Amino acid sequence: MTNLYPECPENADLALVQPTLLFRQQIMKAISCVVLFFILYVVLLLTAVALAVTFVSGGIILFRTYPTWISGIIGLSLVLLGGMVLFFLIKFLFNKRPAVNPYRTQIFADNHPDLFDFITQLVKDTRIRFPKKIFVVPDMNATVFHNSSFLSLFWPTRKNLEIGLGLVNSVNISELKMLLAHEFTHFSQRSMKLGSYIYTLNKTLYNMLYENERWEEMEVRWSNGGSLLSFFAHITTRILNIMQLVLRKIYSLINRQYLTLSREMEFYTDTVAVGLTSTETAVSGLRRLEMGSYCLDHCFHKLPDLAERAVRFSNIFRVQRALIHYYAAQNHLALDSAGLPVITDNYFQTFLKSRVQLREQWTSHLTREDREAHYLQANVSCRQISSSAWGLFREPERLQEQMTALVYNFTVLPSAETFTEISPASYIEELSERHRLYEYPKVFNDYYDNRPFNEMTEGYTQLLLPEEIQNCGIQTIYHPDIIGRMRTFYRDRQDAETLQAISSGQFQTRYFEFDGQKYSAARARQLARMLSEKVSAEHEWLQTHDQKAFRYHYTIAHQKNPAVAQLLKEKYLQILQYQQTGHQLNDQVIRIIHCISLLFNTGEHDMESMPALFDELSAECWSFRMMTENISNSPLYSSFPEGMNEKLKKFRQQDCTFMEDMIPDYVAIQELHEISSAMMEHYNNGIILLKKAYLEFILTLEPGE
Repeated sequence: MTNLYPECPENADLALVQPTLLFRQQIMKAISCVVLFFILYVVLLLTAVALAVTFVSGGIILFRTYPTWISGIIGLSLVLLGGMVLFFLIKFLFNKRPAVNPYRTQIFADNHPDLFDFITQLVKDTRIRFPKKIFVVPDMNATVFHNSSFLSLFWPTRKNLEIGLGLVNSVNISELKMLLAHEFTHFSQRSMKLGSYIYTLNKTLYNMLYENERWEEMEVRWSNGGSLLSFFAHITTRILNIMQLVLRKIYSLINRQYLTLSREMEFYTDTVAVGLTSTETAVSGLRRLEMGSYCLDHCFHKLPDLAERAVRFSNIFRVQRALIHYYAAQNHLALDSAGLPVITDNYFQTFLKSRVQLREQWTSHLTREDREAHYLQANVSCRQISSSAWGLFREPERLQEQMTALVYNFTVLPSAETFTEISPASYIEELSERHRLYEYPKVFNDYYDNRPFNEMTEGYTQLLLPEEIQNCGIQTIYHPDIIGRMRTFYRDRQDAETLQAISSGQFQTRYFEFDGQKYSAARARQLARMLSEKVSAEHEWLQTHDQKAFRYHYTIAHQKNPAVAQLLKEKYLQILQYQQTGHQLNDQVIRIIHCISLLFNTGEHDMESMPALFDELSAECWSFRMMTENISNSPLYSSFPEGMNEKLKKFRQQDCTFMEDMIPDYVAIQELHEISSAMMEHYNNGIILLKKAYLEFILTLEPGE
């Protein structure tokens, strides 16, 4: 056992952790559904085989009974049809769907002995077999997987382990043990093996019934021909499609049972994981996983932007770690001795979780809040190994750079003759400079962030009375309680829209959760109506508070000089004018992007509509072009990047024609997409800078400034 393996708490024995009664009940319900599925499946299978045998034998008997050339053709056709039914049935059932991940890189014990010793001890503690292979990938997951196929339901295959290097980069050794133990426990005790079997069955059936791409490709290829063979292929696929439709119906029943079972499985695996580590380890590991995921996603999303500047990362994981440090500093979080953030309860108080939760297709995960409550209830104590999980790897820097190179090899990015590598420190400095550029003064507590200014009414310029001024101030108007109420309003408004989408059928779901309670989709309309009433009242409150805030600043400005108050009003009205143009520009760009998406999603059967779509895109292009001419003459255009002027000049040389002789001009379409998106981004950024200048002007009017 490696000395890097964290010790287990006293009396930590997996055999002592028994599944709950609810878990066992859900297992029995799920098994009943599985038995029903296989009974129906065998009936359908035997029916299909009997039909195929009937075709083959009927064709042979027909020819032997009536040995003529007509009966020979008919008999041969029946034999061919029966053979094709058997062939397509075998292809449908035994299509192997490998778990493909182009970034997956296998590692070996000779290169990373400490990691393999660590996993060896962990599989003993969780009582599973050692993984067949161990891979590393550039993401945040630790996953046990295997290649799913129909045969794997009857002859279980050995599992492989996949470790995300972004995860390793975000946690310490004890936390990695907890996260791996959670995955391993899915395949440990007998009762959990039943649950994991149902998990495997559920996913395998889903892949076979809904993601069987090779079967679908072969079906289309054989059926689209003009020969006799394609005619029989069409009949065969119709037979099997009926079989597939029936199996999908019974699968939906299994899936509903699995969703209920999954929650209990997650609770059980969390119980084992925290029992083998500690409550403190489990809570901190979960929180660091969440922050690390956010930072790694940020790095991946920035790859195309950097590539356009001929810049790239040499080590994306060093940038992720630097971003974690920067993000921790932004949120006033301390770092431990390993350079990992200490994420406190106060950090989450600024986040508002949606009150409406929808279920996923074939799995159901617990929320972080539910899992943390479960860990705290367990109340397990044990000494942590707080050093970075990279201590389990040899030459981690080299592995990180190899994985980064792999990311660039498999990611489609703008090409350049040569790339310049940007260091983590330089990237963070660029990011920090951008944040400082667009950040509003902190005294406003994000009150004006990510929302437009309200229209000015007559009451806006009504001066406050002296007694109102005494009970009002900038600290009162932008108090954290006001900010919290405002954020609650926006959260509830979004949730009301989600409920309305459920009630209208836009979101297809049988059940959803609201405030932690499970409801049927039929209750969504009632909840939406109730929440909308609250949202309407809070909207009126927010508008009144916006007016109160402006009246306060206007009164303070008027006390200094009426001309200053007039200047404040003019600045506000100017922002409103630019906001209106910004809304029009946003709507125009959205129409262009929607039109482009329709063009690229149009199938061969919709080719007749293509000319009309190109005409529509051309019309939208001309409208956008007219808007760019007006915007380029406005003062706000001076905030645009220097290269934007050259791009606009090149764009105006085009005649908004995107198809000639029925041949699409994809280069011109891409250029329109890029210039319109860039124009919208820079214009909105210009409005942010105007608002920032307005808020900074307000601060100069405050007493004592």
